[in-house]
Amino acid sequence: MKSSKPFSQTMEDKPLGILRVHVKRGINLAIRDSTSSDPYVVVTLGNQKLKTRVINSNCNPVWNEQLTLSIKDVNDPIRLTVYDKDRFSGDDKMGDAEIDMRPFLEAHQMELDFQKLPNGCAIKRIRPGRTNCLAEESSITWSNGKIKQDMILRLRNVECGELEIMLEWTDGPGCKGLGREEKKQRNFVWREQRKRLKMEELAGLLRIRVKKGINLARRDSLSSDPFVVITMGTQKLKGRTVENNCNPEWNEELTLALKHPNEPVTLIVYDKDTFTSHDKMGDAKIDIKPFLEVHKLGLQELPDGTVIKRVLPTKENCLSEESRIVYHNGKIVQDMILVLRNVECGEVEIQLEWIEIPGGRGL
Repeated sequence: MKSSKPFSQTMEDKPLGILRVHVKRGINLAIRDSTSSDPYVVVTLGNQKLKTRVINSNCNPVWNEQLTLSIKDVNDPIRLTVYDKDRFSGDDKMGDAEIDMRPFLEAHQMELDFQKLPNGCAIKRIRPGRTNCLAEESSITWSNGKIKQDMILRLRNVECGELEIMLEWTDGPGCKGLGREEKKQRNFVWREQRKRLKMEELAGLLRIRVKKGINLARRDSLSSDPFVVITMGTQKLKGRTVENNCNPEWNEELTLALKHPNEPVTLIVYDKDTFTSHDKMGDAKIDIKPFLEVHKLGLQELPDGTVIKRVLPTKENCLSEESRIVYHNGKIVQDMILVLRNVECGEVEIQLEWIEIPGGRGL
């Protein structure tokens, strides 16, 4: 169907790009007929509505169809709904799920030389949480010259069922691209200063997995709407807001480009306000020196769960309790719980992970 808009579209009217949703298959879908179902998937975004073909009498259907959406706002929700096709009555609903595409687009905006990455390299991992519909950990990977994200979504509002899909981004002709919209909508992607960093100037990437807040301060009448901001030099990364929750679970990964290992890293919690300035809910310093010192040792192939170093709380760090640097699943990670300063109460649980950059100077 042709667009009703005039040919001379303004930049504001143009989409950011094209999101290709590859609907692969359904897993253990609900029975809506006597012994099976005739399922199909509907994908909606704003006034866009796309539909797969119907597969008759199959609760484990394989569609392998690609549905293409035009993206104007990265924060607009994308919903997948499964229906059972009925010939003589209304189609029965078989559950729904939402796609959180923000981690995928954030990975797309990383200024890495992806061409130097090995095929199949995992750029980012997203864990299941109460705020997403993931059934298991989802990996964003560099595959065959493209960034892709495979995910298995657990269907809501139904007794059982999952969907396996894959996301792929395309900068279509006439699209604005993610770079322009980044300045307006997203503070948690890399800014212009980081875009100018040459690969050989970087020591590597520091991935900070912001897990959850614990007993955060109230800034509204009964609760708060907290989000996290992480700063290092000119870099400023912002997580999503969890509404009405003083014990939020973010389970987000924010990635810093590390040029100077001694540069301080600060975590700040804010309460989101719609009509006034965001209220500060405390801050903490992330002491990354012990973690980087362990990485310099070049340890490899240790038994899983090996504790390499213990870091005790001191006046110089914001640790709430002992933090351990461990070898886990082939990587060195550090879990820590930070006590927030300049506030009456609150802690934030995070995890550090180091990523080597091909062509970078390393530690």
